[in-house]
Amino acid sequence: MLAPTPQGRIASQYYIKHESMRVYNEHMKPTMTLIDIFKLFGLSKEFELIPVRENEKLELVKFLDKVPVPVKGALDEPSTKINILLQCYISKYRLDGYDLNSDMVYVTQSAGRLLRALFEISLQRKHAQVTH
Repeated sequence: MLAPTPQGRIASQYYIKHESMRVYNEHMKPTMTLIDIFKLFGLSKEFELIPVRENEKLELVKFLDKVPVPVKGALDEPSTKINILLQCYISKYRLDGYDLNSDMVYVTQSAGRLLRALFEISLQRKHAQVTH
């Protein structure tokens, strides 16, 4: 019987989809900034079913300038929306609209385990800057 890999242990411990682990492995670099880490979080496959709706774009643009960490990516990308929602939650901004609020709930419920997994991966790889 094969021993599980450290990546496999992290995926099973935090209930991370294997597609997300693949994305993390492809994109995680030792010199990532906070901007890059938020972008990587938004690329998680757990959020692949969260669309960017036309009625939300105006409000997302409003928060794009308010969030503390600059956001990489186009507004039409779901990863950008995920990034903005996470930062709005951290910054305690109030959102208008039922759709954005329900998406924010899903993002924040998943954030703890996904960010902890990213932390564990960076720790295992000895990426000090990312781990910090």
